Amino acid sequence: MNGLLHLALNASFLVQLVMIILIGLSIWSWVIIFVKRKELKNVLSSTDKFSKKFWSGIHMQKYYMQIKDKRSKSSIEQIFYVGWNRYEILHGDEKEITPESIPQTSLRAMQVAIATEYEILETDLQTLATIASVSPYIGLLGTVWGIMNSFQSLSQTSQTTIALVAPGISEALIATALGLIAAIPALIAYNKFNRDISKIILRYENFSEELTELLQRTHIPEKSNNDSTSKLL
Repeated sequence: MNGLLHLALNASFLVQLVMIILIGLSIWSWVIIFVKRKELKNVLSSTDKFSKKFWSGIHMQKYYMQIKDKRSKSSIEQIFYVGWNRYEILHGDEKEITPESIPQTSLRAMQVAIATEYEILETDLQTLATIASVSPYIGLLGTVWGIMNSFQSLSQTSQTTIALVAPGISEALIATALGLIAAIPALIAYNKFNRDISKIILRYENFSEELTELLQRTHIPEKSNNDSTSKLL
């Protein structure tokens, strides 16, 4: 470790700059990884809690009223809220609403909410992707520069020894290693978070479809001799 630190401290300015950049990118990626991991864990937990409560037989209108004035709604609660709110507005105004019209109202509102949540969940993922793709090239720049310094040292002397070229090659390899150290965790985390987000969005979409189907089944017109009315069971 002391040997590596000595090489880093005695490396050329450009290689030192490359090392500092790569260490900074690595720290940045790990901060994003820990924050995003916690965020997705909370989202999954809140989604599970909502699903258990929602499908436990609770009255949906009552549940809607419970979260209506809630300042901080979870993502899945927000999706339910906008879908039910859209339905309530149309139904409350006694406008004509049919099961066929619900996909154009409640479902569409929920799809917009899902798209918004998807954008929120994707925050910082592009940063991880950029770090994963750029870090090896930054490390390669330090590698090339270190090897160039080694060849330059060879051209300035008639004697060729390992001791003469070792420092330049060593700092070049350190730059390469730092590039990989920054890139690999960022790439792994990016792929994992992408899969997790896809699963979460799929759950949101399934819920919106299920709620739409439920609204269509419960909002059935009751025909009489003179007119037809509809009610929510």
